Amino acid sequence: MDDPDFPILGTEPVAVEFANTRYGIGDDRVEFLGTARWIELWFTRVSAHHGLPPPGGAMGSETARVRALRDAVHQVLSATVDGQVPEPGAVDTVNAAAAAAPTHLRLDWTAGTPSAHRLDTTGGSAAVLGRIATCCIELVTRPHSSVLRRCGSPDCSLLFVGNHPRRRYCHPSCAHRDRQARYYRRHLTGATP
Repeated sequence: MDDPDFPILGTEPVAVEFANTRYGIGDDRVEFLGTARWIELWFTRVSAHHGLPPPGGAMGSETARVRALRDAVHQVLSATVDGQVPEPGAVDTVNAAAAAAPTHLRLDWTAGTPSAHRLDTTGGSAAVLGRIATCCIELVTRPHSSVLRRCGSPDCSLLFVGNHPRRRYCHPSCAHRDRQARYYRRHLTGATP
């Protein structure tokens, strides 16, 4: 089986990337955490991009827990985007994952410059999932959580953080496809058979 081409990996906060591992709408939905191997691969790649603790091969054996947290994170982020209240079960799942892996900030001062690093008090899958849950909590509780958005393309389900007020799409390729579709709709409606 080929390795999946994970959507927009490395461009969004880790909680958003995690929520986007179930991609698509209706029958065209793709499950990027569909197998233990894909779960391991996703966590290996995302750990490198987001400074998460190395998963150490533990994530594939946690398939049900990983997917349950992903679904909860997606539900919480989607509710935030839609201006709704998330289901209490989703909130409980996110809180439980965050509580299972407490982290604390460590201040380092090198070459006259301060920097903060998160340190985990636990390791393995609990640390990785806890960091993702903590990121989700931070995203929805920050003052400008309204910057969380859903892609404006009708056939895309990805969430993203709008870093510009006019940004409507998760990726330039979605914007391009949507512009093409609008162009063809405009020109085909005036065409004669």
